[in-house]
Amino acid sequence: MKKIVVKVGSNLLVKGNGTIDKEYMVELARVLTGFWQKGNRVVLVSSGAKAAGYGVALRTDVNQDLYIKQALCAVGQVQLMKLYERVFDLYEIKVAQFLINREDFSDRKRFLNLRNTLIGLLEMGFLPIVNENDTVSTEETSFGDNDVLAAMFSIGWKSDYLFLLSTIDGIIDETGKKIDEYNFGTRLKRLPGSGWGTGGIQTKIRAARAASAVGIESCICNGKKLENLEKFIKGENIGARFKARNTINSRKAWIGFLSSTSGVAVVNKGAEMALKKSKSLLPVGVVEIKGDFHTGDIIDVLSDDGNRIGKGISNFDSIEIRKIAGLKSQKAKKKLGYDCPTVFIHADNFWKED
Repeated sequence: MKKIVVKVGSNLLVKGNGTIDKEYMVELARVLTGFWQKGNRVVLVSSGAKAAGYGVALRTDVNQDLYIKQALCAVGQVQLMKLYERVFDLYEIKVAQFLINREDFSDRKRFLNLRNTLIGLLEMGFLPIVNENDTVSTEETSFGDNDVLAAMFSIGWKSDYLFLLSTIDGIIDETGKKIDEYNFGTRLKRLPGSGWGTGGIQTKIRAARAASAVGIESCICNGKKLENLEKFIKGENIGARFKARNTINSRKAWIGFLSSTSGVAVVNKGAEMALKKSKSLLPVGVVEIKGDFHTGDIIDVLSDDGNRIGKGISNFDSIEIRKIAGLKSQKAKKKLGYDCPTVFIHADNFWKED
């Protein structure tokens, strides 16, 4: 049994006139049912609620205030799920709506509840259809794009495959050549954005890189050719492949890709080098603290020239670490007046930026 996450965007689901492409949804349901019937478990991450809402409300101006957009998403989500229910009914597959926000991943308890709900749905034989809860999301709490949501969901679920379906055949390098396997030194050709989607190829690349780092075989491919999904699993080059690298464990994956940060620590060159060599961060290496956070919160760690080194779990609150920043362990304990940890962020609780 394989665990497969498929993300389909608005530019595949919505026709040029703004109406939902029902024929495409039927074919998508047929292909995903084929995986399901072979004993695999499938999660569909679907955009399209906003576009469906505009269609129902007969709106043509996409530059609406946030509260109108949220209301249209509430209208459109109902229509979208009605259509999904109908097309999957053709293949006797039951579906469930799964609306989530970024905070559901950031908070460890909510994240575990999310996973338990997913496990329950799959055990009962329901195919989950996931979307961001756009009716309550704001710029500060949103994923920004469902490619990111799909990657975070794949990491949280520990899926085997992640498909980010696009309207193009994959990734094109600056010479115009299609890339079969992505590597981090590749220079890409810039492509124009389109229509209803909120992301772009760079967003898809970041999402696929994140998933591949934790052992998920990922692919950006043309979603208009849905036979690509099975071809990819069979090993064919049908899009841009991001090989499963499995370079970090699940705890660091949650820190790096799922958690949200509460503050910032700026460190000196010595601490920067130590972190890059997988050493722990000590108070003596801290130059500046920004924001207010508590013990156990996730914080970003920046070099003194402003580049992000990574992020990790703090063993101090912001008040404590401000008092002892730049001090060695014994002086730090004396400054605080009580026995305290010698390590600000332990190496086991730190995720390094690629």
